[in-house]
Amino acid sequence: MEQIPKIRFSQFDNKWNSILIGNLAKIKRGASPRPIQNPKWFDENSDIGWLRISDVTEQNGRIKYLEQKISKLGQEKTRVLNTPHLLLSIAATVGKPVVNYVKTGVHDGFLIFENPKFDREFMFQWFDMFRPKWNKYGQPGSQVNLNSDIIRNHKMMIPSLPEQSAIGSLFRTLDDLLASYKDNLANYQSLKATMLSKMFPEAGQTVPEIRLDGFEGEWEEKYIGELADIVRGASPRPIQDPKWFDTNSEIGWLRISDVTSQNGRIYSLEQKISKLGQEKTRVLTEPHLLLSIAATVGKPVVNYVKTGVHDGFLIFMNPKFDREFMFQWLEMFREKWNRYGQPGSQVNLNSDIVKNQKILVPCMEEQQAIGAYFSNLDNLIVAHQEKISQLENLKKKLLQDMFI
Repeated sequence: MEQIPKIRFSQFDNKWNSILIGNLAKIKRGASPRPIQNPKWFDENSDIGWLRISDVTEQNGRIKYLEQKISKLGQEKTRVLNTPHLLLSIAATVGKPVVNYVKTGVHDGFLIFENPKFDREFMFQWFDMFRPKWNKYGQPGSQVNLNSDIIRNHKMMIPSLPEQSAIGSLFRTLDDLLASYKDNLANYQSLKATMLSKMFPEAGQTVPEIRLDGFEGEWEEKYIGELADIVRGASPRPIQDPKWFDTNSEIGWLRISDVTSQNGRIYSLEQKISKLGQEKTRVLTEPHLLLSIAATVGKPVVNYVKTGVHDGFLIFMNPKFDREFMFQWLEMFREKWNRYGQPGSQVNLNSDIVKNQKILVPCMEEQQAIGAYFSNLDNLIVAHQEKISQLENLKKKLLQDMFI
């Protein structure tokens, strides 16, 4: 076994040592009062929280608050931690490391590491790195069965405490950055959902609840069909025939998977359609607003690349609206297309339904201002999503290379 990691802080050069995890802490299993449904075990006025698997999932293992509180009677039946400890989930989210930053009652789905001889943050990250490898203790397709003996008897490679501390600090900084970006992303997404509901008029109203400065007057009711020539895409058949496709073509072929992966804003298309295929579809050489009427029904789309459009989309030709405004209106309206489907069945959208849908629209200048507002919000959301992806990839790489 290697005794040094691939990536290392330059000030450390000693070999790592192999040691049983059981020699690094006293490992105890939590305990649960039974039957757990009995209300006498809980008391909302208690200052001791009750840790559940759902808390671990929601807070990604870093427990800073607990909604459910355990009563004094319940505390006698569990293990209470008054200070932060490293825990390990052995039920449901098996192998997930946890740290309680609040007073916590620990049930029997967790192991507790008492009197540790390791840096807590280092060990938290080691368990995060090692988590998929616990699968060796389960049968294929079955629940992994972890217990304290398996953990105690597992050998790991560990450096000196100063190096543990340095590694733990690096990953904690990464985790804090990730948490910050995820919080900001959630805030922007929440803001967008709120503004979509308030910057377009509600049913029975002719002006929105929230309006950008400088605009007044009632919005005008129109049929969507009055605002564009709406045509359906077309598909060569049978679609599996390779003659319709050509990797050297400059015309992409838009699929539902592209819409999902790019959230409706199409900047790249992996599959390309041949000249023969182009004769059997509708080719757009400039950006257009589209609407998905199959699979992800009601999802608005804009192609920013040359695109062949299949028959699962409607195309808005010769528009009399601001494209970004209408994209956002369709995003806001998307769930309301469900009225055209039976409960539990696929919504059946077509060009006639869309053409005959009424919509309230402001003047072009206000459309452009609303479109720009939401476009800026979307850009912020995408930027945060990309940063989160970069940080997650960086953490994954460092977890692989900074541990043995």
